[in-house]
Amino acid sequence: MQLKGESMKKIDINSESLQKIQLEKEKCIGCKLCMKGCPMLHEFCESPDNLLDQLSREKKVDYKLPYSCLLCGYCTVVCPKDVDLKEMFYSLRENIVLETKGKLPKDLGATSVKFHQKNSFSRMFSTDIIGLGENSDIVFFPGCSIMAYSPEIVDKTYKYLKDKIPGIGIYLKCCGKPTFSIGYTEEFDHYYGILKAAFKKNGIKRVVTTCQNCFNTIKNNSSDIEVIPLWEIISEIGVPEEVKGKGKGIDLVFSIHDPCPTRHESKTHDSIRNILNEIGIGYNEMKFNRENTLCCGSGGMVSLTNNTIALTQKKRRANESKEEYIVTYCEECVGSMKKGGKKAVHILDLLFNEDIYNSFNQEEINTMKRWFNRYKGKMKFKNVRKDNI
Repeated sequence: MQLKGESMKKIDINSESLQKIQLEKEKCIGCKLCMKGCPMLHEFCESPDNLLDQLSREKKVDYKLPYSCLLCGYCTVVCPKDVDLKEMFYSLRENIVLETKGKLPKDLGATSVKFHQKNSFSRMFSTDIIGLGENSDIVFFPGCSIMAYSPEIVDKTYKYLKDKIPGIGIYLKCCGKPTFSIGYTEEFDHYYGILKAAFKKNGIKRVVTTCQNCFNTIKNNSSDIEVIPLWEIISEIGVPEEVKGKGKGIDLVFSIHDPCPTRHESKTHDSIRNILNEIGIGYNEMKFNRENTLCCGSGGMVSLTNNTIALTQKKRRANESKEEYIVTYCEECVGSMKKGGKKAVHILDLLFNEDIYNSFNQEEINTMKRWFNRYKGKMKFKNVRKDNI
């Protein structure tokens, strides 16, 4: 169960996690179908049923094991018995947080997560809900990643939405998913509570998201909120006039990478393809697409917790594309495809970034510049009122 050549500390498994392990153990028939698309299981076991049996017997877990799972859910999609290793591994993450009293081993990168979350909810990089029209109940929630890449794209996207949906506000805040993913559930409840309070105070009933993780986080934690992917709005009301048919003269073909967090959102998948058709961009489907898509390698914070597995998956996923160019609708996925050796763009580049048509490849942006972009975006939007944008 140990990674080759690595000695790892074992953590006691509590009763709640043992129950989940036993539940999945009883379902697993050892067919190994999940191992064909999973980047981490073969590093720890010969088969998942053997792994589950060992965990059940030993009642201890190497801390690297659950923090090597991308939490992408592919295992359950292909499993004939609906074995849910994602939920089990996440339970073990929570288990380890409890057993270590929140002081996770340094090589899991929890300090970086805490730094990111503290800053993401600070006044320096976030805002309250702003620009909301009178009696409006809808807000645009762009998320951290796309703002870190390009505040200009966020600005143009919001202007597009304001033109189509008068009164829509904007909310620059993190959804708290990094804290949740690492297993800090109490801290996540605190952070997400900030969003809940803001939604309630402003009478928000609808939230438009660009980030797939934000979509799931808000959907799963605010049952009274309708979460609407931006792509469904653009697909329904049309792309900006200036990019309609713009891709028809371009002699390039892209591969579409579908992000794993929204693998079950078929309307989102259709909307993305409708948008590309309206722009006139040529594209091919990857072998693993839509609900069967594979994680880009950035899922579950594994780039921090086990970067060897993350990087291997990024290279694998990128090279499953027969094309040199990849288009996706998650900024983290763009970065993964580039690290995997391909040229990649976000679909918002094709819609609101005319410079991308010169290279069809996002520029490299270091961590410092990403934080600066978030600060720049916050300063740009902080004084937004319903009538001045």
